[in-house]
Amino acid sequence: MTRTKTNVVVVSLGVALCVLAGCTSEPAAEPQPTSTGGSTATAAPTVDAVEEEARKAVLAAYNGYLEAYVKASATADYRTKELATYVGEPLLGQLLNNLFNMSRSGVHNEGRPSWSPTVTELRLDAGEAVIQDCFDSTNWNAVGGKAQPTAQAKRYPVVVKAKRVNGKWYVYESTAQRSSTC
Repeated sequence: MTRTKTNVVVVSLGVALCVLAGCTSEPAAEPQPTSTGGSTATAAPTVDAVEEEARKAVLAAYNGYLEAYVKASATADYRTKELATYVGEPLLGQLLNNLFNMSRSGVHNEGRPSWSPTVTELRLDAGEAVIQDCFDSTNWNAVGGKAQPTAQAKRYPVVVKAKRVNGKWYVYESTAQRSSTC
């Protein structure tokens, strides 16, 4: 290789390396101080804010479950897919089985229950929550087919367990204390 071609190759390699390494002929820019007042940057959420969001998500799953069940029980729709949005096993299977039995017996629910849940335990590290509720079925009744009147309380305590799976809360267990009132 001639001396001129060698110089061109060396200079070309130098320019290429300089481009890759970010060489510039200008001095590096000095970091600019940031303003502390009126900043649009948001701080990391506090533990209280994270817990509050989790409580809201748990209650949304519980309320969604009850709304879906009330809707399905109005027609005894045991083929509903909506319940699976809010409910996991084993409760999902129990609810669908109950709806199937209602359908087979020609029974459905009329009216509307009410509820007032509270998250009483929240373990974010384990992804678990407990909800306590006073379920009121005074205005929600089974009708048609072989519906039998019951002597159980119309307002009774319910303890519900929820679990977070892949970032979403699901209700998976519900224990109604129908012999008590609230």
